[in-house]
Amino acid sequence: MNINYKKSLKLVTLLITSLLIATVAADTYSELFMYGSDITIGTAKVTFTTGDDTGTISTSGVSSAGTQVTFDKMPQIEPSETRTYNEAVNITNGATGPKTITIDFVSVTGDFETDFDYVNITMIAASGAPKGNSIEIISGGSDVITTGGVSMTNGEVWAVRWIIKAKNGATGGKKFSITLKVTVA
Repeated sequence: MNINYKKSLKLVTLLITSLLIATVAADTYSELFMYGSDITIGTAKVTFTTGDDTGTISTSGVSSAGTQVTFDKMPQIEPSETRTYNEAVNITNGATGPKTITIDFVSVTGDFETDFDYVNITMIAASGAPKGNSIEIISGGSDVITTGGVSMTNGEVWAVRWIIKAKNGATGGKKFSITLKVTVA
């Protein structure tokens, strides 16, 4: 049997080329696109509103958007004293329906462990009933770090109560800072 190597090589090349073309043709794809256009900031529907104690313990009060408040002028607390702010700030639901409100502890810095017994933050309904868990950060103890999600109907206003307790042997000038996050869903 006489084999023509040139013809065989051409045939093998043709087969390989056909196989390559078939493979490439099978790897087709399509492209999809998403565009975000004119994404605009609206107004917050659930906001902080001024409570009876806000002006006493905050230099600038509630931000103009109602989404932030800093309590930066709380009067000094004496050793062994418990200080209560029944309306440090209010949370107001101005949405058209119910919202779920959660307050979470983020951090505490400063002299908390050495000079303070606890800080307790509680949401209080207009009826006086606590809403969700009280956040309780305890010096050297077990902490409760979230209120859990609590449903708030539209039009409701809840007070946020702060209770701070200094240790019996607290040293003058000692202080702490605390950060909390409020989530609205």
